[in-house]
Amino acid sequence: MRSLLRAIQGGAFATVVMTAFRLPILRSLPPSANFWAKYVGDGHPEEYTGMGIFLHFLYGISFGALFGLLYPRLRLPRSATETEGVVWGTVFGLALSVFGERVMMNRLLDIDLDADAETVFHASHAVYGIALGTWVGSRADSTSSYGEYEHGR
Repeated sequence: MRSLLRAIQGGAFATVVMTAFRLPILRSLPPSANFWAKYVGDGHPEEYTGMGIFLHFLYGISFGALFGLLYPRLRLPRSATETEGVVWGTVFGLALSVFGERVMMNRLLDIDLDADAETVFHASHAVYGIALGTWVGSRADSTSSYGEYEHGR
């Protein structure tokens, strides 16, 4: 139960970091509102801004929880911490990005990003993965505390 809570926290943290990275660059909300407008609502995506943000966080937290629960099953050495978390988190974030672009955006939403938007889309998912992996990796060994780190040595 404790690992699930840490995984959920990591998903929330990573989603905030990703959104803070993406929003000022693209100056647009994530395409979750498009999903709601097309499959649930009957209006334009702009009418579902709140629901779009909610769905974006729901996805981010859910996939973060999944990563957090899968991470210990990688059977990394006991010394595995942030470094391995960053590597595997980045792989996970980019896998989500490819799925998001190819399946969610292209097939389900009929959205084809221009080259710059596509780059930022993938970069923001890499940022998500880095933040998520760092969070989960830093909490993988529940016997360690912050005070035990030897920074700068």
